[in-house]
Amino acid sequence: MKLSSTNALSLVPGRNCWRVEQARRVGICVDGECYFGMLRQSLIKAQRFIAIAAWDIHSQLELVRPAPGDGWPTRLGALLLRLLELRPELEIFILLWDYAPIYALEREPLFFGDAPWQRDAEQRHPRLHFILDDAHPLLASQHQKLAIIDGALAWCGGFDISQWRWDTEAHLADEPRRCDPDGDPYPPFHDLQMLVDGDAAMALLELFAERWERAGGGAPPVLHSVAGAPAEMTSQPAVERRTGSEGSDEAPNNETIDAWPAQLKPLLRDQPIGIARTLPAFNGRPEVRESEQLYLDMIASARELIYIENQYLTSRSVVAALQQRLQQPEGPLILIILPRETGHWLEQHTMDLIRARLLKTLRDQDQYGRLQVYYPDLPALGDECLMVHAKLMIVDDRVLRLGSSNLSNRSMGLDSECDLCLIGDTEAARAEIQRLRRRLLAMFLSTDADSLAAIEADWLSQHKTGNDAREGLRLRPLAPSLDPEWDRQIPDERLIDPDRPLSPDWVGDVVVGDEHQPHARWRALLGVGLVCLFLVFAALWRWTSVGDWIEPRQLAEAARALTHSVWGLPVTLAVFVLASLAAIPVTLLILVATLMFAPLPGALIALLGSCLAAAAGYQIGHFTGAAAAEKYLGGRLGDLRQRLSKRGISTIVVLRIVPVAPFAILNLLAGAIQVRFRDYLIGTLIGMAPAVMAMALFSQGLVELLGRADMRSLALLLGGILIGAGLFWLGRHLLRK
Repeated sequence: MKLSSTNALSLVPGRNCWRVEQARRVGICVDGECYFGMLRQSLIKAQRFIAIAAWDIHSQLELVRPAPGDGWPTRLGALLLRLLELRPELEIFILLWDYAPIYALEREPLFFGDAPWQRDAEQRHPRLHFILDDAHPLLASQHQKLAIIDGALAWCGGFDISQWRWDTEAHLADEPRRCDPDGDPYPPFHDLQMLVDGDAAMALLELFAERWERAGGGAPPVLHSVAGAPAEMTSQPAVERRTGSEGSDEAPNNETIDAWPAQLKPLLRDQPIGIARTLPAFNGRPEVRESEQLYLDMIASARELIYIENQYLTSRSVVAALQQRLQQPEGPLILIILPRETGHWLEQHTMDLIRARLLKTLRDQDQYGRLQVYYPDLPALGDECLMVHAKLMIVDDRVLRLGSSNLSNRSMGLDSECDLCLIGDTEAARAEIQRLRRRLLAMFLSTDADSLAAIEADWLSQHKTGNDAREGLRLRPLAPSLDPEWDRQIPDERLIDPDRPLSPDWVGDVVVGDEHQPHARWRALLGVGLVCLFLVFAALWRWTSVGDWIEPRQLAEAARALTHSVWGLPVTLAVFVLASLAAIPVTLLILVATLMFAPLPGALIALLGSCLAAAAGYQIGHFTGAAAAEKYLGGRLGDLRQRLSKRGISTIVVLRIVPVAPFAILNLLAGAIQVRFRDYLIGTLIGMAPAVMAMALFSQGLVELLGRADMRSLALLLGGILIGAGLFWLGRHLLRK
């Protein structure tokens, strides 16, 4: 990606945006109390259709707290059903990311939930259309967050209509209304959402309709008929509805209804809106990286101030762009607000470590003292912290950009994203953008925008973070310490936070590196030889009587039925652990898991099973002692003991890549000699992950090759073999070192 010059930013379709469309009105909701309340008002006014694209959604979310007593339900699922009952012409479309099993415990249960869209097709309301979107590459996600009403209004931003998102702008530590559907409290949460109407809303409807069709939902006539109509036919304001005591809300005399929430004052009017996307390369569709280019162009065009609120800061390209501006003698002040921690333990030891690594790089280049990075601190929270989930960038109080894309690698080229951007070319527009920025900054400092405006210049120049004597929210410098040991153990961040779909060549370049290219010839020969061997077996299976013995696809499909059972995951993990303890090779267990389930779920289940089996074997070895391990290993015990005791996590990673000892035996030995348990599990997770993914590619290719011989299945098979061979060579190289 190329940076533009420091001239004023322009929105250029095909470069940094998809389209530029006019919005009659632009509104901004700060935090969940505003967004969910205004969204509910928009939903209630829907007449023809509601279209929702989400990363997550929860039917039991209380949209307003307390209930306003207007006769309409306050929970999302109940509200949608009521609307369908009262409006015979209304249709509802919900597109939800077909998420990875790792998020299963954070989502509404698939089998015991109350969501009306999770019911069987025959039990679901006939005008409630629901689809799980899996039309994306391995490890990618559908991350766009859209809610579109009749093609007249469209919400876009960082909010999922889900649990753990509702909060007030005050972000109180003891807010009693901030609880999930089970009544359990959760920490404060900050996010933003933009509302547009007119041609901009129609364009977002086209984006949704295309996504719906690509995900397998067909071409719903109501969506395409509205998307093809002139914007003025769907977005002209008209009379307000008459709302009765029983929640009736019908349009008098068939007049068009203005669905804009009455309580939301527009930020701007008659404003061009740039729509930027991230779409990964998939099924012959080229990649789209408009969101990334828009970030780079905004950074390059800044003259005075770059204001950022984001959940992550792990994008290589964005950090490189910021670094370039910091190196210039005359450049903008860069003010970044991030959460203190991005999530639970795993994220803290992956994404947060990558963030710390990149922040150190930025600070090393900040020779002119223009970088300020803060996190919101609320002392009353104790160990918990406020989650900054917003994806906001404001440049020079002139350019406002808000959407779904994080400052992470995956948001630049792997996940599907959608951002909106506007440029204030008038004094009035720039004043409104500045007022919004000051409002947000004042919120983090527990003051008001007017007070902040009076001291803003001094505050920014002196790096003040607020009065520590106050008990409210304040900003503190984010200066995470970078543990050298952890920094050495974390692999290339592109394996944890990839910026493009995984491919054998790309993974090989990242894992093996350019310095190992002289050895590529023998690895390729080995891979070709193994592929030829498997092709022989496949030919025998397909065109001889061997194929009549057993049909792998049928077995795989029968085993995959476990995924539809609530007991599927625990049973699979239990069998995996027990089989490992019985010394069945872990490679075989991983292969079975990836054959039973779809590639990504199977890989994640196999990785989780490997970690659980490692923990179980470790504990057995810990209690039985070294004598038992000696019995199995004989003379190799001393050598392995020496290897394990040398370098902790890094050694475990290498030994997981190169099977110096059987998986089960290594687990026993590690427990027997009391390797640090934390290091052992982390090393197992890091070391097993690439091999498990290679096995997932291999198994998927094998099943497809046996079912139908085509280039895709052959490529998957070859990719899995080459990655596995590359990993094995790399491990042997590291082991010798």
